[in-house]
Amino acid sequence: MPEVTKNHEPKVEMNKTRGGVWLKKDFSASALLFWIKGSVAVDYRFVRIVEQNTILGLIPAGNNKQNIPLKNISGVSVNTSYKVKRFILGIIVALIGLSVLDSSALMGLIILLIGVATFLNGILTEIEIEKSGSSFVLYVPFFNKADIISIQQGIEQALSNDIDKTDMSLYNHRLEDDDIDDIK
Repeated sequence: MPEVTKNHEPKVEMNKTRGGVWLKKDFSASALLFWIKGSVAVDYRFVRIVEQNTILGLIPAGNNKQNIPLKNISGVSVNTSYKVKRFILGIIVALIGLSVLDSSALMGLIILLIGVATFLNGILTEIEIEKSGSSFVLYVPFFNKADIISIQQGIEQALSNDIDKTDMSLYNHRLEDDDIDDIK
């Protein structure tokens, strides 16, 4: 049974070593291009992000790599966002696909599939990493939300460990019993 945090979320299992990656999660580039993967890896010094870029979530367009030092990260948040323009474009393309379906079944089906995929790309999970006063936002499809929450928890655990490395009172046991509650 996984360990549960105070927010009743399962604690992420991380392989904490000095030389390796503690946590690595892959995510899809878009709802249609689910086989093209990006990744986020957390180790004791960095958060390493490889993001696959797409045009409208339909056409692969290279990648973006970020190495963010843990010392520069001040916070991490996960949100769900909705892109209305993608919804509208997806509905329009799907309706065009339905109208073409009568004259050419294959072409209509392809256009309908592109419309549905564009619509689904309007529902996004985003992870926002606050770093050195600016934000880095990574958008992923809604079906990767559990992985993004695991990444958030992993980064928070790594930040906590990083802060604990420099807290000498944890190592010297110089605190009085009434200094801070719940430190063991």
